[in-house]
Amino acid sequence: MTTTQHGPHKDPTALGPLEPGTPQRVAARRRIWDVAWTATCVLLALWSVLWAVGALRGAADAWLWSGCGIALLGCAWWARRSARKNALRPMR
Repeated sequence: MTTTQHGPHKDPTALGPLEPGTPQRVAARRRIWDVAWTATCVLLALWSVLWAVGALRGAADAWLWSGCGIALLGCAWWARRSARKNALRPMR
C-alpha cells in the first residue's frame, strides 16, 4: 500500500492474496500449467525434428524415435489445448 497526498490507495498492478480458493491462486495455477504444457510441446517438437534429421543422416532407429516424439507431441498438444479451453470456462 502506498501513500500519496490524497491518502492511501492500493497499487492496481499488485496481485491479491494467493490464499487457497482465491481467483488469483486459480489464475496462477492455470498459468503455470499453460507454461508447463507449452514447454513440453516445444521440447517434444525439438526432439522429433532432431531425430528426423538423424534419420536423414542415417542413424539407426531414428524414424522410430521421431515417430514416438510426434505421437507424444500430439498428446501434449491436445492436453495443452484442453487446459487452455478449460481456462476460459468460468471458475466455480
